[in-house]
Amino acid sequence: MRTIHKHFALTFLALATTAAFQFAEAAELKPGDVINAANLDKVKNDTFEGHSIASLVTEKMEFMIKNYKLTIKLRHSEEIPANQRDVEATRKYAGEVKFDPQTNEVMGYKAGLPFPNIGMEDPKAGYKLLYNFYYTGTTGYSFDGAFALLFIDQEKGLDRVQTSYTASFKMKNRPDPKPVEGDGTIINKQLLFVTAPFDVKGVGIFSVRYDSPRFEDNWAYIKSVRRTRQLSGGSWMDNMLGGVQLNDEYDGLAARPSWFPEVKLLGTRWVLAVAHLKLPIADASKKGTPEEFPAVDLKNKPHWNPIADWEPREVYVIQVAMPKEHPYSKRVYYMETKFPRIYMMEHYDKSDQFVKFSQVLSTPTKGGDGYIGMLPWQGHTYDIKRKEAFVYIAYPGTVINRSGLKPEDVSLGKMEATAK
Repeated sequence: MRTIHKHFALTFLALATTAAFQFAEAAELKPGDVINAANLDKVKNDTFEGHSIASLVTEKMEFMIKNYKLTIKLRHSEEIPANQRDVEATRKYAGEVKFDPQTNEVMGYKAGLPFPNIGMEDPKAGYKLLYNFYYTGTTGYSFDGAFALLFIDQEKGLDRVQTSYTASFKMKNRPDPKPVEGDGTIINKQLLFVTAPFDVKGVGIFSVRYDSPRFEDNWAYIKSVRRTRQLSGGSWMDNMLGGVQLNDEYDGLAARPSWFPEVKLLGTRWVLAVAHLKLPIADASKKGTPEEFPAVDLKNKPHWNPIADWEPREVYVIQVAMPKEHPYSKRVYYMETKFPRIYMMEHYDKSDQFVKFSQVLSTPTKGGDGYIGMLPWQGHTYDIKRKEAFVYIAYPGTVINRSGLKPEDVSLGKMEATAK
């Protein structure tokens, strides 16, 4: 008995000593410190702003750090104040919104957040959170500007660059005294067309998003025949411009939540995310060199990682089941709890294998009318199965709520005229 007791005592002492040593070694990291594959395991027990690094890095973030050299540079988090216009619109109109739990559809939306108060125990909380993003998106009531589209090969690096013009005009969630433009059947109109290189100039998509279960109307300009044609209703799950990002992944979510058979709120947690991206992120004076896009690590494999500062953000974790005809089985979204902004997504194939990782890098951006939105200046989608990535980057001059932008500026006719 004495031998057994002695053995237990020695074992306990060893464990206690190890735990004490680990506790003593834990440190509070500082802004500017870097987390990468070489040190992740060493700093997991360390903290930043009171959170352990282990708790701030999701399982799939760890996978990307260790296998695909994702590097995280820390910065202190900052409070992002709510826009008074959004607060007032929510207070004024949220009471008119109805949610049908049988169809997962929304009726009566005009402006602001449709669901400002969502209980964690609500079985439809996931749907309601996605609708908050779907209707508002933190990008004001319009935005437009030039974007670079980077198509990247994991082994070879930057394959090609296309420049594009993107414009979005909301028909709902507009400022008083007229929060709804038109007859109320349309949420927004969006236009995206390629401006260079010449061989694909004019190729683009014009979309009309309806405030109903109806699929979006999408038209594509076909350069070879110099005509537009309407796409099928299922095009929302097609690849965007031939890259690895799907149309419904644009800005995190570009599909009506009711199209998904199941949406679950898994809970909340803290993660590291990019919510204060340093601008500018594109330098046209260095066109044709990696320095044109200083916020992307084009020089080192896998050539697609962002170069940005990350901060702790509290997020909702939302799991979405895809329709059977969708190429994926499910997605997991990480969305800010203070306002509807999606930071990250995980994508799983039909075998429930993790195959794709997406990030949206945003920063508070003042619009032409003083409105401050969280504009998605940069986005990354990595398809680890195809070994390819798609990155979009906004050029300086991209504007929220540009003065003078009208519905007719975001139209099929505008795309056709520009293409020709």
